[in-house]
Amino acid sequence: MSGAQQNSGRTLKRMGNALRLLPFLACAVLVLALSMRDGRGTQAAEPITEGITYTTADSEGRPTEFTLPRTPERVLVSYPGATELLIDLGLTDRIIGTIAPYGAEPPAYADAYAALPILAAPYVPSREEVVALRPDLIIGWSHHFTPDALGDVYAYFDRGVGAYIVPATVRKGRPTFEETVYPFIADIGHIFGVEDRAKDYTAGLEARVAAVEHRTEARGRRFSAMILQSHGTSLYSMYGPAYIIDDIARKAGADNIVDRQMRSVGPERVLGFAPDVIIYVNPKDISEEEARAELRADPNLQNMKAVRKNRIIVVNFSDVNNGNGRCITALEDIAAGLDALMDE
Repeated sequence: MSGAQQNSGRTLKRMGNALRLLPFLACAVLVLALSMRDGRGTQAAEPITEGITYTTADSEGRPTEFTLPRTPERVLVSYPGATELLIDLGLTDRIIGTIAPYGAEPPAYADAYAALPILAAPYVPSREEVVALRPDLIIGWSHHFTPDALGDVYAYFDRGVGAYIVPATVRKGRPTFEETVYPFIADIGHIFGVEDRAKDYTAGLEARVAAVEHRTEARGRRFSAMILQSHGTSLYSMYGPAYIIDDIARKAGADNIVDRQMRSVGPERVLGFAPDVIIYVNPKDISEEEARAELRADPNLQNMKAVRKNRIIVVNFSDVNNGNGRCITALEDIAAGLDALMDE
């Protein structure tokens, strides 16, 4: 073989190797791009002037708009509350990947969840998963859209991919049903063109809330409350007004006596309060009786009046933190618990 032929063969071999690497290089470039903070105007997609315009927030709670060119068909979900809402609105065929529910999902969702593709990551997908799945819309927690997680919403907007942060996950102000749950449902109805379904779904929730508020008014008494979650070994978090559980408790007739979020504090901080009732957020797949027994078993809290008198109302973690219609289930559970205290 001549020198020219040998050189030609080497060149073709190098070209073949390079071609085989192209998909991997493209993936790496996109992952790197999503890692950049707010790369506005850099390699951005052409602005979309027609389509479905919706308002969301960035991870700091600042309002921002994006226009989808068409109804989303490939939706990636990193927030179980959004998955459940899509199930409720008959949109499961759009979901190309979702994280698993937080604990056991209600029986009404079990079959639908079993048929969905569950992502490998337990809480937030990796950027590699996002790239591989090629979503046209991503729905998730506010803290998922940060440089340390999936990248900010603007990085996706600049590449023509929709991003939506569930309103109840934005920790600003004092969130209410009216400001978070109902707008979330309306936004999803608008984005997917099922406004009538969304309105009917919201009307059902509003009727349930109105029924609880009527009971609250008729009760004629309000209770002071501490909203508590255990992390084991006498470590607790106390929910403050920045979480929707504060509004849930207030609508049920219980006023939160903790004015700011306290995470992983010891019993001495808990004992600094004397609520009429403890609303105990249960993150485990255990019964209400087991959850109450768990709290009462902490020797450091046994002299606390609400603990000693077993004035403990248990609510499911997922009901409180899913930002959808399950918040009304938590509302009804708290109201029922307060009604029972009236019989003491």
